[in-house]
Formats: sequence, C-alpha cells, structure tokens
Amino acid sequence: MIHIVTDSTSDITAAEAQTLGITLVPLVVRFGDDQYRDGVDLDADAFYNLLQNNSVHPTTSQPTPEQFVEVYRALLRDPDDAVVSMHISSKLSGTLASAHVAAKEFDSGRIHLVDTETVSAGLMLLVRASLQDVAAGKDAAAVAEMARKRSAKVTILVLLDTLTYLQRGGRIGRAQALVGSLLSVKPMLTMKAGEVAPMARVRNQRQGVDRIIAELKARLPLRGVAIFHARVPELIGELRDRVCATTGDAEVLLGRVGPVVGAYTGPGGIGVASLGVD
Repeated sequence: MIHIVTDSTSDITAAEAQTLGITLVPLVVRFGDDQYRDGVDLDADAFYNLLQNNSVHPTTSQPTPEQFVEVYRALLRDPDDAVVSMHISSKLSGTLASAHVAAKEFDSGRIHLVDTETVSAGLMLLVRASLQDVAAGKDAAAVAEMARKRSAKVTILVLLDTLTYLQRGGRIGRAQALVGSLLSVKPMLTMKAGEVAPMARVRNQRQGVDRIIAELKARLPLRGVAIFHARVPELIGELRDRVCATTGDAEVLLGRVGPVVGAYTGPGGIGVASLGVD
C-alpha cells in the first residue's frame, strides 16, 4: 500500500486529511513560551485571534526527525507498504531535512521524499494529484517522480494586506525588493524556484483580482485551482466566481491559510494556487 504523507503547511485540515486518507505531520507555532502544534493544538481561528491580540510575533519550527520516524514506522507495518512524503519547499523550511534524517532509519526504497518547492494551496493541489496517481495504480517511485515534475506546473499568486509579517518572519526572499515602495499599494507575491518572489504592486483588491485572473488565463488549461484566504472569507466571493468562469472544467477548491503559513502572511490576504495539466 502507498501512503501519502505531507505537513501542516499544506493547509489541509485534519478532517480533510482523514477524508483523503493521508497523514499530516504538524509544524510548531510559538508565541513566546507558548508552543502549539499546527492544526492540532491551534486551529486557524484561534491562531488569528492570538496573532492580532498578542504583542509577541510568532515563530515556527519544523517537525523533528523523531516525529517523522514515528509516522513512517506506523505506516510501514507490512512489507508491501511504501511512503511518498511531500513537503513544503526546502528553501522555506527545514521540514524536508527532518524527513531525510528520519528516512535513513528505514530500508532504502520504502520512503520517497518530494521537495514540492511550494506551500499552502500549491502543496495541497500536488497532494491531491498524487492521490489520483495512487488510485490509478502507479507505484511509489512513479508517484513521487510525477509529483516532482508537476511542481513546475504549480503557480501561487497571493495578494497580501501587508509585508510586515513576512518580513518579521524572515521568509521574505526576493520580495524584499518591494519593501519601502508600498505606500497606498498592496503587494502581490508568487513563488519562484521554491522561494517567495515579487509579482506586482496593485492599488486595491479589485486590481489584484484582475491580475490574478489574467495570470490564470495565461496558464490555461488547468487541472485544479485552490482559493485560500487569511481570515477574510468575505473577500473571496467575487474571486471565486471569476475563477470558476475562467477555468472551465478545472476543479476549484476553497480553503484557509492556517497557523504556520499565516504567521508569515498575516491576516487579510487572499491567494490562488493553480496546477497545470500533465
């Protein structure tokens, strides 16, 4: 049996993971001395309440190798079991490094690690595509290789309310170029080569949505699209309608940015991830 493992930065909820039949490994969010497992001890609502009412900026950390060993051991009970472990970009987190350390405890060929070079909705779309590969009868090595190749077909477009949280968290990457030039404008970011990169500066949400739709049109046809928000569900109605009208038969999923990713986006952001066809 092939088991799909991912981490909580996929922003797949525990309930969704159970329905999908995958295993989530939580990262950790800290507010000072208080520590929470992403999606286990702290859900999105509780996290944003803490974020907006706490003078301490949150920090995050990857799962330990020991956590991964425990997960892999539970899944590799039978000789025919294999794991495809798909994780946040290695340029954003040490999560994959922990998984690599853990994988050395098991026989070669039983655990296949994938640096998806993405995060949040982008990672979630890749996980869902890999589940379809498993259902189609692909072996674990093929599932992992297809996921690596598909990572180049993932696009993330994020319209933030501010760069403050990304800058404080040290994950700003090439988007640092936008700092200091954002008076009366909103930053639009993307992912390039596994790190955060600037996309555009827009004056308001409508202009940002127009740009997102234009970028999606340029990438048609699409296999799937995911629309996520950071505690602003009221902002995604028009975006959802326009995305659905643009992408035709592509599956459109809705979700929210969870605690670890939200520590860097802050509240008020919306984003779209898309996955191109194979």
